[in-house]
Amino acid sequence: MHHYLAGSRVTLTYLRDRRALAGIDWPAVLGDLTDNATPLGMGRWNDLSALTHVVLATDCLTGRYAGILGLIELSTTLEPYHLIETAMVRPGAKGVTLLRAMLAHVLARIVCLEGKPVAFAAPRGDRSIEPALRDLGSNITLAELHPPAEGNVIGFRTACLARRIGSGGALLDLRPVTESSLLRDLRGLHGVRPARLKPVPAGIVAEEKPMAKPAKSAAAMRRPRKTTHTGRIG
Repeated sequence: MHHYLAGSRVTLTYLRDRRALAGIDWPAVLGDLTDNATPLGMGRWNDLSALTHVVLATDCLTGRYAGILGLIELSTTLEPYHLIETAMVRPGAKGVTLLRAMLAHVLARIVCLEGKPVAFAAPRGDRSIEPALRDLGSNITLAELHPPAEGNVIGFRTACLARRIGSGGALLDLRPVTESSLLRDLRGLHGVRPARLKPVPAGIVAEEKPMAKPAKSAAAMRRPRKTTHTGRIG
């Protein structure tokens, strides 16, 4: 599914179907994102076939890829979670902003298709995604981060979840967040505002457009025929 990122010339494409994921032209993606140079940390790209959720960012004017985000569904002994396995943007692109947009997009699609996930976890040693993950968490009501922001109190339940996951990177805990609140916050990040309904006076329950009264019979809906000068009806 394609999504036009507000205020930019970038489209986001979400993929999760196995056939669609298998059809990704990885050499072309990596070539665009690295200007055909060898990507840093190439060892992290070994298991692309394991990705279960992918977002591709594409520049509408040039047709080149601007970013890639790949997640893997994993689970602890108690709950499932999503590990951010791959995150990369073009050199010179607004890295944190685009990565946050891709994170928000994949999270919104997962919520709509599968329900609210438990958590997003960043991998150990990958600092490229952590600022974007923290930026996303700070814009979601009641979401908790581990490690917490400087000066914040460590949440016991979130710290326990981070220990069970054991990824060693930043963790966005979504368990305290309601699904409706989460979707509302994500729509705001995409530059989309919820539709506002016109106020209805108290005590009146009706549609905005009044419905026509039903006819008593089919004959009542017919227009009467005119009488001609000969006296015939026609």
